Amino acid sequence: MHSLSASRIPFKPMLLASALALVLAACGGGSGGGGGIAFPPVAVAPPPAAQPPAAPLPAAEPDQLVSKATFTPNAGTSEGSSDASTAFPLPDNFMIVADDEANVLRVYPRTGGAAVKEWSYELEGPKLGKELDLEAGTRIGDTLYLTGSNSNKKDGGDAPDRSHLFAVKVTGTGAATAFSYVGQFSSLEAQLIAWDATNGHGLGANHFGFTVSAGAGIVPERVDGFSVEGMTSAPGDSALWLGFRAPQTGASTRAKALIVPVQNYAALVGGTATQAAFGAPIELELGGRGIRSIDKGTDGNYLIVAGPAGAASADVDRNFALFSWNGNPATAPVELSNDLDKLRKETGGSFESTVEVPGPVKAGTQVQLLLDNGDTVWPGQTKVSKDLDAADQKFDGFVVRLGQPWVDTAGPVLKTASPTAGRVGVNFDTSIVLAFNEAIRLGAGSIVLHKADGSVVETFNAASPAARLQLAFNVLTLVPTTKLTADTGYYVTVDANAITDPVGNAFAGISDATKLNFVTAGAPTQLVAGDLLFMAGNAEAPDAYAFVLLKAVNGGTQVTFTDRDRKAGTLEFTDITNETAFVWTADQNLPAGTIVTIQTDVTGNPIADKGTTLGSPGGIGKSETIYAFTGGTIDGLGVGAAGKITSVGNYLASLTLGGAAGTIPDAITTAGTGFSFTVSPANQTNAIYTGSLDRSDLGAFAARVKNPANWTVRYAPAAGWPLTNNSLFGDKLP
Repeated sequence: MHSLSASRIPFKPMLLASALALVLAACGGGSGGGGGIAFPPVAVAPPPAAQPPAAPLPAAEPDQLVSKATFTPNAGTSEGSSDASTAFPLPDNFMIVADDEANVLRVYPRTGGAAVKEWSYELEGPKLGKELDLEAGTRIGDTLYLTGSNSNKKDGGDAPDRSHLFAVKVTGTGAATAFSYVGQFSSLEAQLIAWDATNGHGLGANHFGFTVSAGAGIVPERVDGFSVEGMTSAPGDSALWLGFRAPQTGASTRAKALIVPVQNYAALVGGTATQAAFGAPIELELGGRGIRSIDKGTDGNYLIVAGPAGAASADVDRNFALFSWNGNPATAPVELSNDLDKLRKETGGSFESTVEVPGPVKAGTQVQLLLDNGDTVWPGQTKVSKDLDAADQKFDGFVVRLGQPWVDTAGPVLKTASPTAGRVGVNFDTSIVLAFNEAIRLGAGSIVLHKADGSVVETFNAASPAARLQLAFNVLTLVPTTKLTADTGYYVTVDANAITDPVGNAFAGISDATKLNFVTAGAPTQLVAGDLLFMAGNAEAPDAYAFVLLKAVNGGTQVTFTDRDRKAGTLEFTDITNETAFVWTADQNLPAGTIVTIQTDVTGNPIADKGTTLGSPGGIGKSETIYAFTGGTIDGLGVGAAGKITSVGNYLASLTLGGAAGTIPDAITTAGTGFSFTVSPANQTNAIYTGSLDRSDLGAFAARVKNPANWTVRYAPAAGWPLTNNSLFGDKLP
């Protein structure tokens, strides 16, 4: 995620020809503190490893894909090498690659294989003791300028060590590459926030909302998050351009990508200036995407790798795209025809690095793109790549020819809707969510919510306030002003000109009263301890847990889950904002015996196989107690975000994994719904109920779940119990 200045490396025709020949020859957590039921260790064999078959080379237009290569770490390294985050070319067909999970720079042959050099900026140079989350860089002359994401942690926790900007000079190539530290500036995030808050750009105080976007509890990877992932130099190298993955700009639309110039970058890293001088911000239309990488070609034009602020969506045809741009803020970038999603389909990685643009930014120029494969499960492995031993990590790269401008003549296609058509028991504070196959915009028409008798409940359009209508890439969310009426039918219609894509192609609309119809629930069901039991928990990927409802619930019934450290007495979770906290809502009437799985270590809201969630995600650690309760309140509850838990209602159940149990409420202990799987010293623990799933007699079923002999437990790092259709019990349930 970077760019190279056009003056970075002398042009050598014979060297370039040699390098091109080589390229063409390449083969294509938390803590917890007792009560409840103690479940002793059970010696078991691990589940069989999921080994997906190797996929063939991804299909692409024959004139665009040139080659594929895989890059492996240097022998003896103890640092990760799956998350390629920015890269720079070196002579003799080598390249420098940074990793956002490790404070090292590595030199690799560009044709693939093992790294030949590793330089640690934790041990040398700026000597950064904590993870920088290096995401962006550019080269000007012989100097690399590098910065962290400047973002919060994945769970929204503060990460001040990600805001360093530092520089190193580079000489040599291959194993002889040498790095010479120049200096650093460590207040980039704070000064960006202050610049926006004090109207340093002249657009109005807090125009971009940096203070909120970078605030505690806000997950960085969402359209209103905060994360720098691209960097290049302005024409003439007059400034560093910081390319933001998030936030994207606009009040409710959040549609455009943002660049902020840093004009005195050399003085900042050289120590002769302590205040960044920011230039006029630039907003770019990238089809609802943010900037993942930005590079300058030899013609002075730019190549942008654009991707969604959040995770890639299976609904979207083109999550990632290449854009050419002339560098003029008044000129719109041009999307190119390269199908990057086809290339990443094999591994599921994300494109975040362009090694260089060794020619003009136009059709036919060959560029090398690298994938961040940190979350890839490689064939023969059971863990994601970034969780493997250092020696087993790797990432992929592709050489492609730039395509022609992309011609889009088709309107958006509705892929999924919530509530789904015909659903009965929908909670009456529901939002209506429509997901399309591409980025969307609001047109001149309206989206209308009706009662089943045809009467209009509320109309939504481009003039609706942001609290009632939000766009995030391909997803439109409608939030009714007042709660819906219980036990009532509703449907949604969409005018044919209400929704378009970024180039103006219109969605066909919906006029049929049965296409998006649903019936609301009765009053939410009141739950007490004994109405819910945990059935599984993974403290290794996929981080998840499962529970069973022992009582039928109406749609709209809610349960709050958190793995925050509960305090004794009446303090509960006072002032704690890190770790998971979210509300699960039944989105339809659910019978007693329903088993629900929730994945927590994700971007955005946790993922439930039944119902919906709202709040902050997070991983499950070596010593974790997960609590379930009803009622209560969480400040700042939103998509991927949750602030302080300010009150708690009825505790229902708890699950302790790994270390000593947290402070278990008396109600859970009395009901016998506090399950504890502990080991000393604390270690990653996966536990799952493996008894009979016959729920015809719920009393007998609950007794079996409470029996430790009916659980299988692993008290050591190992892949979590696998998910089938997003469920820990999906392979066992009809």
